[in-house]
Amino acid sequence: MKRSTIRTVEDILRDYPKIDKYIEQREQELRYPVTPVDENVGGGRAQNGFNDSTDRLIITLDEDKRINALKKQRQVIDDCLDEVGEDTEIIIDELYFRKRPRYTIDGLITNGLIHVSRRKAFYLKKQFIHDCAKELGLYDL
Repeated sequence: MKRSTIRTVEDILRDYPKIDKYIEQREQELRYPVTPVDENVGGGRAQNGFNDSTDRLIITLDEDKRINALKKQRQVIDDCLDEVGEDTEIIIDELYFRKRPRYTIDGLITNGLIHVSRRKAFYLKKQFIHDCAKELGLYDL
């Protein structure tokens, strides 16, 4: 697998704890758009137009590419985490989901937080990243 693909998946994993916040921010941007001030005094639009902003909002939220991409990323990571064992979950949580990781993989092994060898721990991490990349469509076998 390419180094750039690994880095992309790692960046997505680091953003995983903040995905819900990103989705909420994007929905707020769509719900309350910033409208430019109309400085055209006396001219311009008709005042008795039909207001269909609610319908447009629903369609916009369903079709927004950024929201759909974030939801897909969240779903893929959730599915990958459901398929792995406890040791892999601990490794991924410590290395990617924490704001300030306390341990490296060696530290997790030394302190008895995971019960696998060093080689197996690196393999579990690599396999998880590989599975996520495959599900995200970033890497084909």
